[in-house]
Parts: sequence; C-alpha cells; structure tokens
Amino acid sequence: MIILVAMAGSWMLRGLLLKLLRERHPEEFADLGFPSNRQLASFYPQYREMQIRFWKYLWGGKIFRINDKLISGLARAALIADTALAVGALLLLWAAGHSK
Repeated sequence: MIILVAMAGSWMLRGLLLKLLRERHPEEFADLGFPSNRQLASFYPQYREMQIRFWKYLWGGKIFRINDKLISGLARAALIADTALAVGALLLLWAAGHSK
C-alpha cells in the first residue's frame, strides 16, 4: 500500500510542480527542456537527459533557490513521496527475503 500511495503522490506532485514552473517561472521550465509528466515517467532513451536534468534540479535543491513558497512546498512533498516510495520498495524486498 505504501508503494501505491507514494507512486500516485509522486506522480501528482510532479505534475503540479511542472505546471507551476511552466506558469510562474517559464525560464526555469525552459532550462529543464520543457518536460511533461509523461516524459519524466517514460522509459524511452530520448527522454533520459531531460529526466536526469529534472531529478538533479529537484534532488540537488536548485528548485528551492527560486524563492517561491508554493513551489518549494510542492518540491518538499515530492521529495517525501519519492523517499516513501524507496522505503516501501525496500520494505517489500526485505519482507520477501524474510518470508521463507
């Protein structure tokens, strides 16, 4: 359940974050390569560079330097959702290893 909620939350927060960046800070959005939520979730190799740029922007903390409280709040929530997803996956692996 943790994994499903974290995945949905992460996807939704990322979409809101992209929308707000596009509307409020178009220069930052352009620097990221005009990503869409679908492109960031894609496994296609042509989007790999854009995905890396976005994750570095988010996880590197550069997103917090634009001084927009709403975007900073959404970014924090997205980081929490990503962390919850990773923890959920680790718990699932741990439980699968100990169920024998």
